[in-house]
Amino acid sequence: MQLLAHSGRRNKGVGPQTYAEHVASVRRRAVENMKAALRYRNCAEPELLSAVECASLFHDLGKLDARNQEALRTEGRSGLPVNHVDAGVAYLRSVGQVEAALAVYAHHVGLCDLPSELAKDQLSRQDPSQAALRDARIKLETDGSLPCLLEAHQGVLPDVPDLSIRLKRRLNGFERRLLLSCLVDADHGDSARHYGDGVDVPPAELRWEERLHSLDDYVRRLGKGASPRDEMRRDIYAACRRASVEPFFYACDCPVGSGKTTAVMAYLLRAALELNLRHIFVVLPFINVIHQAVKVYREALVLPGENPEMVVGAHHHQAEFSDADLRHLTTLWNCPIIVTTAVQFFETLGASETVRLRKLHELPGSAVFVDEAHAAIPIHLWPFMWEQIRQLAKEWSCRVVLASGSLNRFWENPRIIPKERSEKVPPIVGGNLRSAALQLETRRVRYKSWPQPLDLQGVCSSLERFKGPRMVVLNTVQAAAVVARELKKRGSDVLHLSTALAPVDRAKIMARIEERLRTSPSDSWILVATSCVEAGVDLSFAVAFRERCRAASLVQIGGRVNRHGERPEGVVYDFIVNDPLLPQHPQFKHCREVVEELFSKKMWEQDITELMTYALEQEFKRYSGEERIRELAENEKVGRYPEVARLTRVIVEDTRLVVVDRHLASEMARGIPVRHEDLIANSVRLWKSWIERLALKPVGRSEELFGWIYDYDPECLGIMEGILEQLDIDAVGGAVI
Repeated sequence: MQLLAHSGRRNKGVGPQTYAEHVASVRRRAVENMKAALRYRNCAEPELLSAVECASLFHDLGKLDARNQEALRTEGRSGLPVNHVDAGVAYLRSVGQVEAALAVYAHHVGLCDLPSELAKDQLSRQDPSQAALRDARIKLETDGSLPCLLEAHQGVLPDVPDLSIRLKRRLNGFERRLLLSCLVDADHGDSARHYGDGVDVPPAELRWEERLHSLDDYVRRLGKGASPRDEMRRDIYAACRRASVEPFFYACDCPVGSGKTTAVMAYLLRAALELNLRHIFVVLPFINVIHQAVKVYREALVLPGENPEMVVGAHHHQAEFSDADLRHLTTLWNCPIIVTTAVQFFETLGASETVRLRKLHELPGSAVFVDEAHAAIPIHLWPFMWEQIRQLAKEWSCRVVLASGSLNRFWENPRIIPKERSEKVPPIVGGNLRSAALQLETRRVRYKSWPQPLDLQGVCSSLERFKGPRMVVLNTVQAAAVVARELKKRGSDVLHLSTALAPVDRAKIMARIEERLRTSPSDSWILVATSCVEAGVDLSFAVAFRERCRAASLVQIGGRVNRHGERPEGVVYDFIVNDPLLPQHPQFKHCREVVEELFSKKMWEQDITELMTYALEQEFKRYSGEERIRELAENEKVGRYPEVARLTRVIVEDTRLVVVDRHLASEMARGIPVRHEDLIANSVRLWKSWIERLALKPVGRSEELFGWIYDYDPECLGIMEGILEQLDIDAVGGAVI
């Protein structure tokens, strides 16, 4: 009778998978993953390869238990009766493959709290059922049955690696995450392939040199103007394209409208070409910025006959699922060029959960562009993240560019980055060219503070006083929706853009915004938005209002006003709201104090980078970030990985994916396969508290995916159409049906 690793699924027409087939495939895939990463390691370490091979070979050893085999011969989905991880952990610990044992222990539950686990070894003297990484309920039983399980394993998989090749040191956090990533990706990938949920599609060819020439042609077609700004863009592109690839890090503080999107990409392509790198990552703060960047990169870098989605991958939404039925929808980082969110990128570096870590092994050997770095992550996370990207650069051959029109040099602040971990970060564009670019910036836009707090009517009336295209940015999705709805009631011409809209609808509204600004730049209308438009989008309004937030946010909104110098001057108004219908974001209390100080000291005319570095220092003092930095560092040092994952969450709210397309939700509920791209394009993220308050129902059996049942306005308010209706009902205590 054949030994099994997975049961069959009659509803999919899929039979069971044998143990030998699955384990052999996972071993091959995991070893390939690690070999691909080790090609970029700055020193040889075959023990890492041995560790991942041992982990993959014995990760499912416990499935050979007779009770588990009996369960696998049925189609039940209730789980295995015996913890199938414990046997592999027991064997690997017994032969000294401790890091492999840790990876096996974690390959379903994620990286553990090591101090708590290691404490169990001390208890084992009094209680033999206790041991680190072991299941106390079955430890003694597993120890007794281990010889039989190994005999069965070797009967179908006799090729055993050299177990004497062991790591001579303790791995650090990044290396443990990398090891687990190689194993989990192999395991999940083979399972998805067996059940028909995933197809092994070879990635697109790198073709870096051809893509660089294609980018040159694209920029050449764009840059035919003769204005000072056009000349500046050409010079900046040339400077980035010829920059040396030797430095591990570069800073780019070129102002808005200077062509950073293409100029930095020229450097990344050269670095990838000369260093034989395998990926280019573009890390952006907001989803709509990703949409625009992906559009540019696919037009500029995709070669004839290629599938654009296979060349430039867009990872623009948090859609990672631990549920096995949804796991195949996880976005992987396997394209030559990956455009992803800062949330996805940085939370992966600190993750403990397998679903997040699955893609981490793709990072070694990459060029990384963190655009709008000022808005990428909370400042207290930078010391931890800096250490991760330092390790990627110095030990795994990566190159990193930190860019922003309002860049703060956090790495020069010893309170944030200790001197012993500081790095020289030269400007990728320096000297006279940088000075000339900043001089153009000072004449483009002014920053003013509105003299008194504004209620809802005051916000609307203030906006209506001006002519031409105007923009107002609020700190919460609810506030933006309330202002947009009120302006529409007052007869204003309004567009609304926030994460209340699914990506497919945000893209349509963004296209309408771009079209109106391009074809009718003097028309009077108002865009009401959240911070999703404050960085990286090529928009140019006559006037902007920004609810008081961070100094960097105000500067970034300045990048959406008179962007190309087409008007004599643009103005950005900072303002404070005072209205119960416009909830304030509690996270920005200390930042608002700093902005008030900058206005009182009349500091808005100085060099933007100097201003942002000063503002950062003041925010950090008020924020008391040292304690958070110390807490995170200590947890990482001792291996409290779930706590590290919690502390490195960029977005701390507990949200779930909600499908707004009812037809798509219905298909998924009936078990009909859907494309990952279609799911993401037609979904929004919603706080769990709102899901419970609105009594949304899961799609299928998963508790990670829900269906939207209220009104949805794809033209303006998105899900806020239904939520505001519910808030109106709550305000009056009921509704007439």
